[in-house]
Amino acid sequence: MSKILVIDDYKENISLIQTYFFGTNHHFISAESGKSGITLAYKEKPDLIMLDVQMPGMDGFQVFENLKANPTLENIPIVMITGQEDNRSRSRCYELGIDYITKPFNIYDIKMRVNKLLELHNYKTQLESAENLIFHLASIVEAKDAYEKGATKKLAEYGVYFAKHIGLDEKTIKDIYHGALLRSIGKIELDQQILSKPGPLTEDEFTKIKSYPEIGEKICSNIKSLKNVLPIIRYHKEQYDGSGYPDGLKGDNIPLNAQIISLADCFTALISDRPYRKAFTVGKAIDVMDKNMQHGKMNPGLYSEFRIVFSEQNFQNIKSDLNPLQN
Repeated sequence: MSKILVIDDYKENISLIQTYFFGTNHHFISAESGKSGITLAYKEKPDLIMLDVQMPGMDGFQVFENLKANPTLENIPIVMITGQEDNRSRSRCYELGIDYITKPFNIYDIKMRVNKLLELHNYKTQLESAENLIFHLASIVEAKDAYEKGATKKLAEYGVYFAKHIGLDEKTIKDIYHGALLRSIGKIELDQQILSKPGPLTEDEFTKIKSYPEIGEKICSNIKSLKNVLPIIRYHKEQYDGSGYPDGLKGDNIPLNAQIISLADCFTALISDRPYRKAFTVGKAIDVMDKNMQHGKMNPGLYSEFRIVFSEQNFQNIKSDLNPLQN
């Protein structure tokens, strides 16, 4: 059942709209002023709002701005109700990208518009629920994997810090943050004994480990909002010399975002405790990464910048200055 809020100072308009939807699976609530409509929207969280433009006190556009300014209400679809001669309001609706219907109402137009917006809203809600589930699965992986515990948040922070340092845009930085959180989600299908094994892996065990980036990509592939995160999930274990997995990409064929997470992942792993060793100091971690660089495992230009940013003398300042994005 969909809940529809109608905000209109004329009771007759509210009643007329409700009659158009007799026999449908919609529940109507109503308010006769902009102020009371906002209060009701906060309380009821409707699936759609039908909002008259011309109202005393607070007009429809003021109500619209108030609703969109609230994070809990901003995604609720709104249909403006305009007068047939009110060209100015219809023009403003067009400029703001607001759906509108015109009085006197056309029953077919109003039903089609409402049903399409409700379908779209329901679809977006399902996507958000799916995205939340994906991030929940990622947290389960971290609890399951002895090597991941406590490391994911640090990795995400370091990745974001470095991305900001080299001047990447806000959207890309958000993708890097989400990529860090989701990079190991494919491990949810792997045996915990392999993930927690303190000694060397057998060839068969390592083959299974190498499958997790592809599995992770498949898990997240149907979430449209994560489209730009998929390359990070799939390619963050690739190496600059082509010796990585799953695809053996080489050089700049590896997406930049994946290279950034790869560097942050390596650094985080080295300065974190492992079942088989204690955490390295920052200086020792950089020494190990230097050797990897000398063997062609990393992008020379990118690592050179990373090395400067995360050098031992800078690291304490970095930790106090971290400001990761929110999930």
